[in-house]
Amino acid sequence: MERRPIRLLEPSCVERIAAGEVIERPASVVKELVENSIDAGASSVRVEIRRGGLEEIVVEDDGHGIPVRELPLAVERHATSKITGSGDLGSVTTFGFRGEAVASVASVSRFSLRSRYAGEEIGGRLDLIGGQLDRREAVARHPGTWIRVRDLFFNVPARKEFMRSEAAERRAVAHVLTALSLANPGTAFRLQADGKVVMDLPVAMDLETRVHGVFGSSVAEQLRRFDGEAAGMRVEGVISLPTYSRGNRTGQFFFVNRRSVFDKGLAHAVSAACRDVIPPGRFPLCILFLDVPTPRVDVNVHPTKAEIRLRDDGAAHELVRYAIRASLDLHREPAERDPAEGEVGAGPAISAEEREGRALRELVENATWGASEGHVRGPQWSRSHPAPTLFGPTALQPVSAAVEESGAAGAEVPTAAHADGSALWQVHNTFILTQIRGALVIVDQHNSHERVLYDQGRHSLEGKPVPVQQLLFPATLELSPAELTAYEVHGKDLERVGFVTEPFGGSTILVRGIPSGLRNWNEGALLRDVLADLADNRAESSDPRESILASMSCHGAIKAGEKLSPPEMQSLIDRLFATDQPYSCPHGRPTVIRIGLPELERRFGRS
Repeated sequence: MERRPIRLLEPSCVERIAAGEVIERPASVVKELVENSIDAGASSVRVEIRRGGLEEIVVEDDGHGIPVRELPLAVERHATSKITGSGDLGSVTTFGFRGEAVASVASVSRFSLRSRYAGEEIGGRLDLIGGQLDRREAVARHPGTWIRVRDLFFNVPARKEFMRSEAAERRAVAHVLTALSLANPGTAFRLQADGKVVMDLPVAMDLETRVHGVFGSSVAEQLRRFDGEAAGMRVEGVISLPTYSRGNRTGQFFFVNRRSVFDKGLAHAVSAACRDVIPPGRFPLCILFLDVPTPRVDVNVHPTKAEIRLRDDGAAHELVRYAIRASLDLHREPAERDPAEGEVGAGPAISAEEREGRALRELVENATWGASEGHVRGPQWSRSHPAPTLFGPTALQPVSAAVEESGAAGAEVPTAAHADGSALWQVHNTFILTQIRGALVIVDQHNSHERVLYDQGRHSLEGKPVPVQQLLFPATLELSPAELTAYEVHGKDLERVGFVTEPFGGSTILVRGIPSGLRNWNEGALLRDVLADLADNRAESSDPRESILASMSCHGAIKAGEKLSPPEMQSLIDRLFATDQPYSCPHGRPTVIRIGLPELERRFGRS
């Protein structure tokens, strides 16, 4: 290959490359601009988006504004009012400090900025197209800042092609604003999407009031405070009781020094604290605030500032785990255990902590732990709960005859006739082992039940309307902004699979009917799970009904860790092999693994 000379890139190319590091999607624009508003002391922030933010984003605040003489600097790269030099990087307390966000946004959009400093009589206006100044003039306006971003990525078509659907981008914007609103209850937030109000949160006196506004009182009643302090760090927040959990992490919000971050260590600490009280595959709703001395946290890791580096990450992990555990234990009722299951304790969360064991034990012994009783009121909980079912009077009924009717009789199905005395074994309450002619068969009970429920629901949709069971007392569900956005997009699809719902004002919906035979409705928990999957972009397909059915089946299926009786195991296997696709779940995971006798003999050196 011919050698090419080294050249300096032209400024416009540099700006587009830099913008790609900071601005990934419309939600990135909203995050950066709203954080600037909060840094400016705004008591109210209004956001409007059109077509998921790809067509237009407007952010307006009542902060202190920008002096007219400084407006040109506001759109220059590495110009900021947050720090004055490298010495300030070790004590950053504002959301922004790099001086890149506004310039990056302006370089990949048609950008308009209007602002008036509170101490001046007149404001100023700047218009830029692709980072180039198009218009500058004085304007009369009230104190604060107004920014409009149109045609995002109009000059970077490759980036625009990688954007997700408008609905997905709208959900991402709602999630960003939800996180910012939780960290800043003293600021009012309003979000409009395509003319509809998705979020309208007034100023709140404390986190409790803001949580009620974001998630609704029914969810807030399931939350408990936790707090703790050790090694110069302090953690506090709220976590849901084991009676309320979700199928993904969309309900988990982590803040380090009020900065919204996603940290795998903190997520692991939350899961470790709840390991023996929440079923596998379920996640608590958690809002966690970790305060760390600024010299011990590096926020200058990534341009988006969503990643951080903690100097004492092991100590932070233990602090979070013990604080949450102390709160859950305070509100815990003794639950009956199967003696055969043995004791399950919190235990060390990660093997790497073993080498820090002595230091961490000392840290815990010198720590203070608390859990506030008076945060919100809710019912006590117990680990004892029936296995969930989805459709029909019983989830696990023998249907061996259905195998022949479905045409799957040609496949060899494990039945009692294949075993000598004891046909089925359940291993770790997760896998079912049995034997067929010439092979050992291992069945994943969750994946298998998921396939059974999905096929049952899909067949009920073919050729006839889905039977609907009217609720004797219609249920009201208060949705988070992300869930409400998912509902507005997929409301018709939910109706097609049997949910009869209607808006009920604000962020509340009224549920009048559910799919007939739905057994684990659980006062709306299943519908919340489905909406959470939709909000998490995990349920997108060419046919939204199939996505919703897959989500319903996943959340309604038997979970790993649930003990089954021999008849229930046999029934599950019978029903699995009566489906159209018995060897994988709706998400593509395997349901059955077959190990042939020759392979077993080879492993034991018999061949």
